[in-house]
Amino acid sequence: MDTVLDALIIGGGPAGATTGLLLAQAGWSVGIVEKKNFPRRKVCGEFMSATNLSLLQQLGVADFYLSSSGPEIQRVGLFAADTVLATKMPILNYSSKKWGRALGREHLDTALLKSAAQLGARVWQPGLVENIQRHAGLFICTVNMSGKVEDVCARLVIMANGSWEGGSIQSKEHTHKPSDLLAFKAHFRNCDLASDLMPLIAFPGGYGGLVHSDSGRVSLSYCIRRDVLQRIRHQYAGMQAGEASLNYIKSQCLGVRNVLTSSQREGGWLACGPIRPGIRQRYKDGIFFVGNIAGEAHPIVAEGISMAMQSAWLLSQILIRRQKNAITEKSHLAAGKEYSKQWHKHFAMRIYAAALFSQIAMRPWSQATMLLLVKRFPGILAFGAKLSGKIQQVVILEMTNSNNKDN
Repeated sequence: MDTVLDALIIGGGPAGATTGLLLAQAGWSVGIVEKKNFPRRKVCGEFMSATNLSLLQQLGVADFYLSSSGPEIQRVGLFAADTVLATKMPILNYSSKKWGRALGREHLDTALLKSAAQLGARVWQPGLVENIQRHAGLFICTVNMSGKVEDVCARLVIMANGSWEGGSIQSKEHTHKPSDLLAFKAHFRNCDLASDLMPLIAFPGGYGGLVHSDSGRVSLSYCIRRDVLQRIRHQYAGMQAGEASLNYIKSQCLGVRNVLTSSQREGGWLACGPIRPGIRQRYKDGIFFVGNIAGEAHPIVAEGISMAMQSAWLLSQILIRRQKNAITEKSHLAAGKEYSKQWHKHFAMRIYAAALFSQIAMRPWSQATMLLLVKRFPGILAFGAKLSGKIQQVVILEMTNSNNKDN
């Protein structure tokens, strides 16, 4: 424990690795603790908006992303009941790359964490932070890496370990509720889905999405209420939850049925949950929070990865501007307040919009009303995509604002 890190980041996913990479670029000494070995698949929609490209360029992984990800998504669609609709995706006019793409987390997370390590970040993987104590302005963190335990000292601690990770400072014990949303994901090949289309799937008791990802795969991810899933499991006795729920979705959505008629699943089903969408604290007791643990939108808007990485960018810029060697209790609090304010400014509307969209999609009566409106005004889908942040350029906006302050 002779060396004092400028920042210890708990969680090596997109939020944690992005934070570590940006701080390391600025000359900070950084540690990242990730409890899982990479590469590993995650329950995640995989899509990233074009708004993230400028950040990927800053991180040095844009070329990898563009060469490895799936095709550009130029249309957004809706599969609900017998309705199959599509309209143009909103365009990011001030970028050479106007549309987003999808990339599997097993590839994205590995690339980001590897880049952070190459810039000097120390990585504990697989590792677990078992205890955090604060003493004399420093954090003493007990890190267990495959049975080897050591104390790591850091000026800052940043939590980036997901909203449902066990042992999280912000996690709470929740009793199971019928309305809990459980998440599932699988990859398929030989799907009858247009390569430029990303449809929203809406069905009674849940919602999801389909998108062409890397290596010719199509990613299907969805959330379904616990009570609906339990009913389905009884209906399809002996069938695993993923297959049973997919059969249910096919019975409810003509579009999904058509897309997957001749498809083959690649790999096993992934599942997690219940998910906990909402806005949480971004700073508490000297600790900063980025990614889903700070705030999480319903996956219906496909903005989870973008929000995680962009929130990491916001925090990193605020910390770098305040300088690593001038970190005091007062500056800690000031940085926490500024970060919380900027986070809310850029992400709160996405979370509110996602909550509204999810309730409309899951309830039969509101879904029926939605279908009537969307059939008459397909542009509503594009408007919803705008509300969800598909063309909200967080990084450039904040860079411009910072430059104006300096001049």
